[in-house]
Amino acid sequence: MKKTLIQGAIVVLTVFCTACNNSSNQPTKSESKMDNKTITDILASQYKASLGMLRQGLEKVPEEQWSTEEYNNPNWQIAYHVLWGTKFYLGANPESYVPFDNAIEGAESLGGNQDWENPEEGTKIEGFHTKEELISFIDNIESNLLSSIEALPLNDNSGFEWYPYSRLELHINNIRHIQHHTAQIIERLKAKGITGFPWRADQNPPQEW
Repeated sequence: MKKTLIQGAIVVLTVFCTACNNSSNQPTKSESKMDNKTITDILASQYKASLGMLRQGLEKVPEEQWSTEEYNNPNWQIAYHVLWGTKFYLGANPESYVPFDNAIEGAESLGGNQDWENPEEGTKIEGFHTKEELISFIDNIESNLLSSIEALPLNDNSGFEWYPYSRLELHINNIRHIQHHTAQIIERLKAKGITGFPWRADQNPPQEW
């Protein structure tokens, strides 16, 4: 009986000591938190991944499909809407927005049932942005991307009253918006028999599949 109790005690002590050793090797709550620099780098990488897919889509749009009247919103305007929105929401608030050079006024609005979906009354969209111009807009966003993300704390309010959440969630929403319309353009191109749109997992060029 005594021998059994001693053996049981040894087992309990062994389990307890093992647990203590394991717990001492685990990061504390504060140590396991992801720091803002890491989160910022991840956001920048995913912005670049999405913008990279938009870029490759635009590069494949044939000239005759660039400003076609086949759709309510031609491909160039879908892309401009995306880039306008990306730059707009990378800013601190609506008042901080600085338009791209030679931007076509009102072209960012794709139309809809809501007033905010349409250009201001009296605004007439004339002409279109060239492929080279839109690619240069992508370059502009990417060159200022990291500084734009770092400029405002991620846990602050978004800065846009219609998005009542944190700056971090606004970035995620912004990236989703890029990917949403990029997929729209790619789907149009695939319907025309144009292929070759590899998925970008991050900011690095996609691997061959």
